[in-house]
Amino acid sequence: MDLISVDCYKEYKTINSTSRDGKIQQLITRVSSLIEHYCNRKFVDYYSSPFKTEWFDAKCDSVTVTEFPLVSVISVYTSPDGGMTQTALTENATTKDGYYVDLDNAKIMTQIAGAKFLTSYDIAYRSLEIVYQAGYDVDDLPGDLQLAVLDLVHYYENDENAPTKSLLGATIDNPQPYIANSFPPHIRRVLDLYRYSP
Repeated sequence: MDLISVDCYKEYKTINSTSRDGKIQQLITRVSSLIEHYCNRKFVDYYSSPFKTEWFDAKCDSVTVTEFPLVSVISVYTSPDGGMTQTALTENATTKDGYYVDLDNAKIMTQIAGAKFLTSYDIAYRSLEIVYQAGYDVDDLPGDLQLAVLDLVHYYENDENAPTKSLLGATIDNPQPYIANSFPPHIRRVLDLYRYSP
């Protein structure tokens, strides 16, 4: 999903003409994809429905979700049979069927210290299902990240060697330049603040 709009970029560059809108839109889409690939995460895709669904091994007392910032947890289910049957857990319940959400660290934990979500089951895959809301509203992207997107679109818009590849004499667009070495250093420094390293 695009991290900025054409209008946002045009306001940033004080562009009044509509003649380059198509090119700007293509660059915004490609730069947004490039940034998400580099950062190993989505930024705005899971802020509203459909929310992110992830599965974990339930033989643990806490899990950290991959998308951040964590906004809210929609549901938590355990399943001893790989997702065929599920039991809904309740946030802040003080029983073994309760869970606690640590928004600051993007963690979901069992409510009872030392207890596991499940202690015995046959199939680990899909034994803990978490549906959650994460990321940013597209209109409320952090300022430094938005500036990095704007600068990178500007950089490629004005670069004669913008990400392209030659194939049998023809030039085709390549939306993913070869890696961070192609980023200007000031943009890479900002993106590294938001990069997810599993």
